[in-house]
Amino acid sequence: MSCEISKREGLQGPATLLFAVIVVSACLLQAGAQPLRSPDRPQFRADTSLILVPVIVTDSRGSSINGLGAETFTVLDNRRPQPIKAFYSEDMPSSIGIVVDVSGSTKSILDREKMAVRAFLQHSNPEDDFFLVTVSSNPRVLADRVDDPSEIEDRLRWESAGGGTALCDTVYFALHQARMRPKPRRALLVVSDGMDNYSRYSKKELMREVVESDTQIYTIAIDDPPVGMKGMAIAEIQRGLAFMDDLAEKSGGLSVRLRSHEDPSAAATKISAAIRNQYVLGYQSPDNGRSEQWHRIQVKVNLQKANVYARSGYQLR
Repeated sequence: MSCEISKREGLQGPATLLFAVIVVSACLLQAGAQPLRSPDRPQFRADTSLILVPVIVTDSRGSSINGLGAETFTVLDNRRPQPIKAFYSEDMPSSIGIVVDVSGSTKSILDREKMAVRAFLQHSNPEDDFFLVTVSSNPRVLADRVDDPSEIEDRLRWESAGGGTALCDTVYFALHQARMRPKPRRALLVVSDGMDNYSRYSKKELMREVVESDTQIYTIAIDDPPVGMKGMAIAEIQRGLAFMDDLAEKSGGLSVRLRSHEDPSAAATKISAAIRNQYVLGYQSPDNGRSEQWHRIQVKVNLQKANVYARSGYQLR
C-alpha cells in the first residue's frame, strides 16, 4: 500500500537549502539516482535545476524506517511523476532550535517538558549545535550557538512557569534565528500545549513563514488537560494540539502528542530519530526554473503501514 502526505497550497518565499532550486552539473542528472556526497557544496550550471526533498518514513508505531532505496519512493510534482535523479540518506549534523513553553499555563506540565528536552538532547547527533528560546509573554533566548547539550539542560533547569503565552511570536522568531545557523540541515523542536493568548503574529501569518522556511519543525504536544475541564475549554485545548500538528505537517516535520500517562523520553526519542534518519530525494524541476508558479509535491513510498512526511511544495523565484 502506498502512503501519501497531501498538503494545502503554500505561499511565496525565499530559496531554501533543503528545499530550493539547486543547480547541478549535467553529469549528475544523467547518472540516475546516485548518492549526493556533499549536499552542502552544490555544483552549478545554468541549464538544469534539481529540487531536493527531505523525507521522513516511519512505521505504524512512529519509529523511523531505515535502509530504503530510491526505488521505494515515488515523487509527484503537480501530480506528475518525476524521475529521481539524486538520492541519499545520512545522519547529517543539524542546527536545532529548541522552543520550550514556560508560560503560566504550563505550571503543571513544565517538568515533563524539561524531561522531554533532556531525552531529546541525549539522543542527538554529537555534531549538532543548538539554541534555546522560551515561550512566555515575549520570546527569550536562553542559549545561542551552543555545541554542548548539557549547557541547554543547565539553562532550562532553573526556568519556572509564568507570564502570557506568545507561542506564535516565539516560533516566528525562532524560524528567523534558524536561518542564520551554520549547518545545512536546520530544525526546530517545539515543546508546548499549543495554546496562545499573547502573540502579535496570527497563526495564519506564522504558517506563511513556516511554508517559506527551509526549517523543519518537530513538535511535542503536551496533551494533559486538567481533570474536570469541559465544554469550550476542552475545545480550546484541542485547537492548540491541532495547531502543533499543523506546524509540523506544513514544514515536513513530525509531531508527537504526549499524554499524561506516557513517558516523555519515548516521545523525544522518536523526534530525535526522525531528524537523524531522513532521506533526501532529488529530481529535475519540470519547467527548468522558468515558472514562478507554486509546485505541489507528493511523496509516496511502496510499503505497507508506513507514514511519509515531506514538505508540501516549492516556488521557483
